[in-house]
Amino acid sequence: MRILNYKKTILGLSILGIILILSFLYPLYGPSDFNKMRILSDESGNIIGVPPFPPSFHFILGSDRNGADILLMMIYGAKYTILIAFGITILRVLIGGLFGIIFSFWLKLFLPIVKDLFVVFRIIPHIIITLLLITATSTIYVKDGAVFIIAYQMIILVIVGVPSVLISTSDIIQELKGKSFIQSSYLMGASHFHIIKRHLKPFMNSYGLLLFVQQLLNTLVLIMFLGTFNIYLGGISLEEIVGTSETGSLGIGAHNVPGQVSSLTKEWSGLIGQNYREFYRIPWIVLDPLFGYFFLIFLINMMKKELEAVMAGNFKNLLSKKVQKNNNRGDYTVPPLSADFTFQTKTELEK
Repeated sequence: MRILNYKKTILGLSILGIILILSFLYPLYGPSDFNKMRILSDESGNIIGVPPFPPSFHFILGSDRNGADILLMMIYGAKYTILIAFGITILRVLIGGLFGIIFSFWLKLFLPIVKDLFVVFRIIPHIIITLLLITATSTIYVKDGAVFIIAYQMIILVIVGVPSVLISTSDIIQELKGKSFIQSSYLMGASHFHIIKRHLKPFMNSYGLLLFVQQLLNTLVLIMFLGTFNIYLGGISLEEIVGTSETGSLGIGAHNVPGQVSSLTKEWSGLIGQNYREFYRIPWIVLDPLFGYFFLIFLINMMKKELEAVMAGNFKNLLSKKVQKNNNRGDYTVPPLSADFTFQTKTELEK
């Protein structure tokens, strides 16, 4: 069965599905305050610790400076991290792919101009362009406005990714249009719609899936960079992270100064960004969401490599079948074609 060729992909999708289910069901079993504790005491009532708590039986992955369980926050925020990244990637591939097809078939004269205009998106890192457009969401708090902020952030992240998808799609189509079986179809009077439906669709489905995975990795990395600049998906929370004391350590009776604001949605890049300054003093606060994010990227990259390996063989088989089918139609000499797949006249050939 063909599905057996995608064992790693199925495994990766299954793990992501389990994580999403746990995240969506969190309100049914998890506390809204993420099991926040200001003081940890034993059975006798003796104080044994204050936040941040290291990994232990009480807090498997430890707690943050506010005493909130990091594991519970990661479970809660997983749905935002995964679904927003997937949503951005889907929109990028659909919009960029559609425009790539349109410019490759119906607006060929404008394609070089579009590529020249969009070259800036390949030279300048996406993070710089994104920061210019999205920084405002790191300072604005809107009550019950997480959906609005997420929508705006997704639009910006889609916009910066569409040009690369458009260019990649047009490059793939231009390469496929040079194949003999497509040229023969044009000679027999096939329309652009016929070429797309009968010849390019099998290739574009495969290329599209691979392009989707590549863009998903790009989106995850970009979102993680945003987190380090304290730009969180869904906006900021009014609850600040408790700062360090004037003496340099947290303790009972210590005077705490306010820290930076935290992520409202608890998505993983936000958990990394709001705590990375504490790496040397409280490493688990940063390492927990960081390892979770790396694990997510590892799963996506594992699926990407499997798709590349499987599709490489599928492309060869599909090309050979197309060429064989074209040869079976009969032996004939293919007349010369111009760049736009039209017949060259006798006068043009003599020139």
